[in-house]
Order: sequence, then C-alpha cells, then structure tokens
Amino acid sequence: MKSNKKLVYVIIGFLLLTFSACEDYLKEDNYSSVVADELYATQSGYEGLINSCYSSLRDIYGQDIWVFCAGTDMYVEGYNSQPEGLSEYKSLSATDIYVTSFYQNLYKSIQLCNTAIFYNNITEENEKLPLRLAEARFIRALNYFKLVQHFGGVSIITNMVDEPIVEYERNSAEEVYSFIVTELEDVVALLPETPENFGRVSKRAVNHYLAKVYLTRGYEQFGSESDFTAAANYADAAISNQGLNLTYEEVFTPGNENNEEIIFSVQYDAESVIDKFTDGNTQNFWYGCYLGGKGNEEGYPSRSENLAPTMYVFDLYTEFDSRWEASFMNVIYERYYDYFDKPTELDNMVVTQYYPQSWELDDIEDWQAASPLRTDATIFPYTDAWQASKATYIDRETPTVKKFDDPTSVYSYAGSSTRDIFLARLSETYLIAAEAYLKAGDANTALARINVVRSRAAKSGNEAEMQLTLGELDIDKILDERALELLGEYHRWEDLKRTGTLIDRTHQLNRDIKGWFDNGTNPFEGGDGNLKLLRPIPQEALDLNKNKDFPQNPGYE
Repeated sequence: MKSNKKLVYVIIGFLLLTFSACEDYLKEDNYSSVVADELYATQSGYEGLINSCYSSLRDIYGQDIWVFCAGTDMYVEGYNSQPEGLSEYKSLSATDIYVTSFYQNLYKSIQLCNTAIFYNNITEENEKLPLRLAEARFIRALNYFKLVQHFGGVSIITNMVDEPIVEYERNSAEEVYSFIVTELEDVVALLPETPENFGRVSKRAVNHYLAKVYLTRGYEQFGSESDFTAAANYADAAISNQGLNLTYEEVFTPGNENNEEIIFSVQYDAESVIDKFTDGNTQNFWYGCYLGGKGNEEGYPSRSENLAPTMYVFDLYTEFDSRWEASFMNVIYERYYDYFDKPTELDNMVVTQYYPQSWELDDIEDWQAASPLRTDATIFPYTDAWQASKATYIDRETPTVKKFDDPTSVYSYAGSSTRDIFLARLSETYLIAAEAYLKAGDANTALARINVVRSRAAKSGNEAEMQLTLGELDIDKILDERALELLGEYHRWEDLKRTGTLIDRTHQLNRDIKGWFDNGTNPFEGGDGNLKLLRPIPQEALDLNKNKDFPQNPGYE
C-alpha cells in the first residue's frame, strides 16, 4: 500500500510480537517468519497484534520516567543524578537521549496501532473486531495526547507504514487535539462499561481521557470555556456516581492492582516475564533513599534517590491526612518488607528507623518509650535535610516512598517490579472534574468534587478537618491536592505545563531550578530567546526529514 508521507521515524520491520507477556489475555506467541498478511488475517494472529499495542505502553512508561517527573515542583536531584537537561532545562537540547527515546516509543506504539487498524478490515470474521478496533484507536489517541502535551504540534500518521518515508509535515497542536477528540468520541460508544478482562480499555477510560483532553485543550490559545464544560461533563460520566470506597492504602496495597478505582493501567505479570531482573518496571526505584546493598536477602527494595521529594511535598501533609503514612515508609522495621508480608504482627517487630513529621516532633520521646522494640531505632526527624541532595550520604537518611513497593520483586536497578503502572485512577477523575468545574466558573461543584478526594484521605474522625472551603479553592490548591494524591505517578510535568505554572512553581519550589534564578539566569530561556515550555523535536527526526520546513520548537533554534 502507499503510505502517508508524514512518518517521523523510519520504522524498520514491524516489531509487533517481541514484547514479553502481560496478563493472561495479553499473552503473545512468536510466529517467527510467518508473513504478516497471513498471520494478522487470522483471529489468533490479530489478537496478538492488539496485545502488542497494549504491551507497547511498557516501553513508554516502564523505564526512564524523567519526562513525567523531573524538573517539577515535586522532585529534585538526590544523591544520584537526574538528566540535567530535563531536570533543570538550561542544557535541554534536541539531542537529549531521553526525549528522543520517548518520542520514538510513542511513534512505535502509534505504528503498531495503525497496523492493527489496517488489518482490522481484512482479518477473518470475528465478533470482537469492532471492540478491538476501538481499543487500538484509543491507545493511538492516548499516544498522540502525550505527544501534543510534550511537543506541541506533531505529525499525525494514520496509515500503516510498510516502506521507508523520508518526508513528512507537521500538524498544528490544534489539529492534533481535534484528531484526539474525534478519535475518542468515535470509539466511546463501541466500548463496554466494564472491560471483558481487567486492563483492557473501557468506556470509563475513554470518558476519563476525554475529560483530560478537553481540560488540557481549554488552556490553549485555541481553547475555549466550552472545553472546560465538556471536560466536567466527561469527568462526571467517568465517575458515574461511584465513590472512593477503598482507603488510599488499599488502592496501593501490593497484589491489589486490579481494584475498583483503577480505570486504566499498564499491565505486568510476574509469572510471564522472561527476565525477572529487567522485564518489569522501575516505578518503585526512583523515589527514595538508598536502603543498602543486600536487598532481597534482607527483605528490602533497591532505591536510587534520583527523584527526591522536595520540601514542598513534605510540607503539604497535615496530621489529619492518612496519605502521609500510606505514601511514605515513615517507620521501617528490621525487615522492611514485613510491613507488607506480616501486617498484623508489626507491634511485635523491631523498629530500625523512624521519620517523625512536623506535627510529631514534640512526641518523639513518648513514641520511643512506648515499646522496647523502638529503643534502638535511628530517628530522622522532620527538617530541611529530608530534601535529599548530593550531600545525603547516610543510608536511609530521608523518607522513602513506599506506595509502589513490590515485595515479590528481585533486587534490581534495571526494572524488576511487576506491579501494574496506574495511568488513570478514579480519584484523579474527581480532581479533573474539580479543575474543569472551577475553570468553567462553577466553584461550588468544583469544591464538592475535590472534597470527595480529601474525605477519603482523612484519618478516621478527621473528615471535617480535611474539607476545603470555597475561599481556599483555586488552581494552586488543586495542584497541591494532585501532588498529595498522585505522588510518584506520571502526571506532574503535564499538570504544570497544562496550568501554565511550570516556571513559577519550579522557580519557587524546586531547589535546583531556584538556584539558577537566584544566580540571575532563567534556565528556561533558550539560545533563541524563547522559553523552553515544550520538549525539543529530536534532532534525529529533523535530520531524517527531507522536508526542511519542519520547524523546531521555540527555545531550541
């Protein structure tokens, strides 16, 4: 077939069935040298192709997460380094390897989806074909949503590419948003309320992302107030009157990934990975101090302390909010994983470290005296030293994020967690609704939506103390709530970019970026005088493109 002249990278081969398996319904077979036209025309071959579309999300979210988290108000460089360009912007350029990889992986996933959409028309009769087509179109739209948020206008490719393309054009951001909205609105009616298998796309997932796409577009110059109204309506449709019935801790309990609040996630399965040291993901790796070198031998995970929580993060918590203890391992036992493995026996276990928060400082002696098992605990009380830095050299000196811990994983720096990565959760849908209603001018409904999230987060008996008032509600308060609720999840750079607060909030709250401003340099300012508010189009893509009128993003000329 003739291909659309808009391919961003020359895709050699199809790379369709080379991913390791997900859940049972995503298990794939290696068909070796079978011709694609013959394979994908069969029901089993086509199912494998669709499963590869799902599996491609692992390459986007499973390993290097800098594009989602670095260079924000929530994380600074700890004892180990972050990529300087993405964490501090000054040196960010079109040759950045992490930006290039992100861009490539998104387009590889898009190409898989385009292939699935093409073969949907010619595969043998299958009653599930309309559903599988909707799934492929959803994943493709999700990838384009990532692209437009990070890169602005990009090339919209909708054809399966089966030959090298050397020239392509750039669509505007407005065109990309229109494409995403059309795709999602077209498929929402084709999908079930409850997916046939957990992890597949559902109507709720489409409504959640329609809400987020409309919300994000509403902030753009070509957006309008009607976008915020649409976002609020789609968020409510995704909520569908469901409350937040689990505790925050239960949502993140290892082994409970298939819970009622998860709308869409990247699937993993410990029993079907090939290499248990590398075929998982790294979400449990980045957000905490080094815990030691023996790892599983002594029952604790590997930690890198690259993405160290800022003091802004620690200061958000109050004594009424259960998310402090549910997000951070504020008490470490002699065997770290016993917290998960023996939860009913913790009162009889030796405590080795304790991290009292600001409201607990006056009670440290009483805490230690309450049990002889706490007598020898090393105590690291709340101070500015909790914000890790190159000077942080004592193991376990700063609090470590526990919500992604995987007690079944091996000790590995390359990605051994086989817990699912949550991309969309019901509590975030409530926060999307709150932001959309606020931007649409309905502050009362916005307040009601955000207070649902805060009510669930409240410690028992403290629901009233956790409620916000109308006078407190603004975009900054919503961003604060998103920080508390979505700590470590892959939203923060996009949140700041969407709301136009990236520069101001990092200037104020990110120690490393603030250092540039304090020395008289705006690290966001590029050599062309423009601000780096988007990622650069990778130089490799520009070099391969014979259309030399394809523009680079501002700040990188």
